[in-house]
Amino acid sequence: MPGKRRKISVSSSDSDYTDTSPPPSSKKAKSSRSRKERSFRTTRSIWTSASSENWNTLVTESSLSTSSISTRPPRPRGIHALVRCATDAVGRGFKVLWEDGDMISDGEIVVGPGRRFKEDWMYVPNHLKVGVRDKIFRLWGGYLTISMIHELFSIPPRLILAGELLPAISAADYLKNLIPPERDRLQYTQLILTHVCSATDIGIAGLIYHLPNLEVINLKGCTLAGPRTVKTILERCSNLRRINLKSTKIGEKEVGMLLRKFGKQLEGLKVDTVTFENINETFDSSPYPSLTHLCLPGKLLNIPTNDFRARSRLMGQTIGYPKPRPTSESCIIQWSHFGDIFPRLTYLYLPGLLIPEDTIIDLTPHTLVKLSIGPDGPPVPIKTIIRIVETQSDSLRSIHLGNILPSGGKSPNGLDFEILGMKLKMCGKLEDFRLQADARGSKDILCDLAMARCSDLIYVPGLTGPWRRTLKRLLLAVPQPISTFSFLPIPNDDQDTWSTTMTEPSPLEQLDLPSANLGMSAMIARALTSFPNLRTLDLSGTTVTDDDMKIILDRCPLLSRINLTSCKGINVRHRRNIFKAHLNEADEL
Repeated sequence: MPGKRRKISVSSSDSDYTDTSPPPSSKKAKSSRSRKERSFRTTRSIWTSASSENWNTLVTESSLSTSSISTRPPRPRGIHALVRCATDAVGRGFKVLWEDGDMISDGEIVVGPGRRFKEDWMYVPNHLKVGVRDKIFRLWGGYLTISMIHELFSIPPRLILAGELLPAISAADYLKNLIPPERDRLQYTQLILTHVCSATDIGIAGLIYHLPNLEVINLKGCTLAGPRTVKTILERCSNLRRINLKSTKIGEKEVGMLLRKFGKQLEGLKVDTVTFENINETFDSSPYPSLTHLCLPGKLLNIPTNDFRARSRLMGQTIGYPKPRPTSESCIIQWSHFGDIFPRLTYLYLPGLLIPEDTIIDLTPHTLVKLSIGPDGPPVPIKTIIRIVETQSDSLRSIHLGNILPSGGKSPNGLDFEILGMKLKMCGKLEDFRLQADARGSKDILCDLAMARCSDLIYVPGLTGPWRRTLKRLLLAVPQPISTFSFLPIPNDDQDTWSTTMTEPSPLEQLDLPSANLGMSAMIARALTSFPNLRTLDLSGTTVTDDDMKIILDRCPLLSRINLTSCKGINVRHRRNIFKAHLNEADEL
């Protein structure tokens, strides 16, 4: 073959040809220089080291971390019945059981995937199928297809189509294939269709049309459910008792229609994104004597003006929560007479509650079981909370609070927080207490200052007193450091109460302290050993260490879920495997 031609260029000054290719010796020198340049020494760092220990150090000392949750099978609460053991076994091994098939010698499949399972499933009574279904939904939801869900797990009287557990359902555009057989339709009394964002209003209405005996309808998260769905419910579901329409397209007009038709028999109503502009027309069928579970937007009666953001920008103010407008005197619903409209409330949810400072929410005394006001919303006046807790202390079992606004003055007054703490202490049946301040602040300087100084006055009296005998869940997300003494009982004037508190183990099963300032983590670890019944623990973003976790795991043997996300004191390899690391260390000893 002929050799490659050299590149030739013409000079601009004359017409002589000039060979611009470097000589062979020049190429060799250039190559030699390149090798020398590439072989110089660099400063040793985590970026140039092949050791994984340096990377572990980098991740451990950084604030960046993926979700690090350690889990293990939940510890049994007692001796499991044979039914429970069989249910768990079928749930865990469902995929193997479904794909099991017999084959003959020539390779032809005689029993294909699912056929044997279907034959055995036919002989299982419905009341036993329910537990297996729930277990399979939790463990194998992503494996299930629409046909499998329809054929196997449509079990009367509850039709459960939970989009958060079943991806095939959440992405379904059409629900026609999920309509139960005609022979079973009258047996269904509950429809749980949640977080199915793709299902259309007409599709949801069509499914409900074929289930005329529904008493409970949950459409939470079905963002396209709207007027057509409500119209079908009004025409077909005459026995309706509870309905959940949170995060849907349902408007004020549809809510009014439902209240007029079912208001006297309705036991539960939940809406959260509806803007009520005509209260008197929407609630003209009041009172509602049977309503026990109620969720309404917190801006129900004191909706702010629509131009508050524009006015804030013009005045150069930080855009925070708007100022609530006073309740109109002509409105048929007043906070001071709320109990007259809803006399039997046991569960009250008011997300984003926005009310004037001296508002009193009057409820029927000692009927409320669960109260949720304030989380992820504007600061709630402390006197409003004090009034509710004071009149419901004998019945409250669950309280969920958010940002709390102190009363009057330019500086936070700890007296109101102390009063609230003493009122909460009187809740002798409390099982669930959550105090959850906004991590980014409440957009109110006075509220943020008060929560940073006085949060402990709210929960310490109860934690060190009667709550230790009843509380099963505790969540504290506050900007104030949490003291070790919050988790230790202290003597009081009643010596019998003190001796009982010390001898009986605390029933606390779930403790959440996300991003908490724990001070000396070793002291907190030793304090947590006084809760031997703990099953779930969240210490994400805290200063807890591996040694602290060893102490906790030794004394809390029932723990099955621990969140250690962004815990710099925990070895990065242990954050998702803290149970395995503890077990390996115990074996070495």
